[in-house]
Amino acid sequence: MLQIVRGAFLVSICLLAAGCQSQALPRKGRPVIRITTGLPGMTFKPLGEALAHGFASVMADADFQVIETAGSVANLQRLESGEADLGFALADVAYTAFSGRGVDFPNAARKIRGIAVLHPSAVHVLVPAGSRVQSIGDLRGRIGVGPAGSGTAVTSALLLNAFGVPARDITNRALPFISASDALAAGELDAAFVVAADPVDAVQRATTAGARLIEISGENVQRLRSEYPFLRPGTIPAGTYQKVPHAIQTMLVDVLLLTRDDLDDELVRRLTSALFDVLPQLAASNDFLRLMDARRAPATPIPLHSGAALYYRERELSR
Repeated sequence: MLQIVRGAFLVSICLLAAGCQSQALPRKGRPVIRITTGLPGMTFKPLGEALAHGFASVMADADFQVIETAGSVANLQRLESGEADLGFALADVAYTAFSGRGVDFPNAARKIRGIAVLHPSAVHVLVPAGSRVQSIGDLRGRIGVGPAGSGTAVTSALLLNAFGVPARDITNRALPFISASDALAAGELDAAFVVAADPVDAVQRATTAGARLIEISGENVQRLRSEYPFLRPGTIPAGTYQKVPHAIQTMLVDVLLLTRDDLDDELVRRLTSALFDVLPQLAASNDFLRLMDARRAPATPIPLHSGAALYYRERELSR
């Protein structure tokens, strides 16, 4: 009988110890950093996968999970709701979301914070080969503005408004970018917008099938810049796409790496530091990252996370 009591006592002690240990595990376990990206055929998805791999190589005490989304708007919504820890967004989309000026954010997304300005993306405006359109102001009819949740939908709306295109004269079609390329070739769209870093698979597909890139220039660009300074003039270099031998005047918009305001300061400081540690290897496989200007990295159009700000202060002091 005494042996049975002793055995029961030992089992109870073991169960109690196991229970205490299971409660402690979440505090001692490896953090999982969730990174929201974008759709196949665009730059956010491969960038997120490369960044997750790079982070894992220098932060062995954390795990990184890549989540495919429609793009900028969806990423910001997940950050705001706490369903993601890191995410990419176009600067204009982040700014309008944070300030409550975007239709997708009737309530300002005040929880999002900046980590770094990464690289510029170019605005591509495609029309069918036989189209007479020469400017955004000429656009009418069925316009591919990217899938719901993408940053392209926000940027295209800003441009159409800036160039005075009446809303009643267009029908926005929320299509995946590859589908929009095929729809242009089939005569099912009158134009399509794509905002991404060159070269873009969807744009290559469209121009190979005969679509034409139109330029973005003129007084409307300057007026737009006065209200949205993160949109700036730029070019799509000659030869970027096989059937486009000349440079195309366009607008550029920065891509941001973002986080949530409630993410731990020290964790965000480490993530920011890791970003710059792995940047050379990322740029080797993602050409557009070679355009990143480290001096402009802290210049996000929304407030920096305090952990990222700490890293940038440390970097200045160490110089």
